[in-house]
Amino acid sequence: MTAHVTDSPERFVADFFTGLTEQVVLADTDTAEAMARFYTPGIVQISDGIHLDWDKLLAHMRPARKTLTGGRFSVEVHEAVASGDTVAARLTLRVVSGKGRRIDTEVFMFASFTPDGRMTQSRQLTRALDGS
Repeated sequence: MTAHVTDSPERFVADFFTGLTEQVVLADTDTAEAMARFYTPGIVQISDGIHLDWDKLLAHMRPARKTLTGGRFSVEVHEAVASGDTVAARLTLRVVSGKGRRIDTEVFMFASFTPDGRMTQSRQLTRALDGS
């Protein structure tokens, strides 16, 4: 990730989540090494009131790899705005697991990024969409 968030906030968010999924979840690489391309070591992510630091995010990525093995992922950014290093976005993450289970999640996110595109902090609210 090298594009700055203000270039095109929608594209930045789509590229972030697509790259994260392709390089951290789907690739057969070291999870922590790949994750370091997307998150700073001091990452703080609060998702639905649950506080995730680096270690908790790393632990979350490992089961996600098993879920997506042989599956598909896409992201649809509905809207995004940026101010400096901060982006606010509403997006839908669409996952079809390797076993064919569909999981669509709407995400409302406020996040800050470094100039090289790594997330430093994020607050998210999510909800499962009908049929998931």
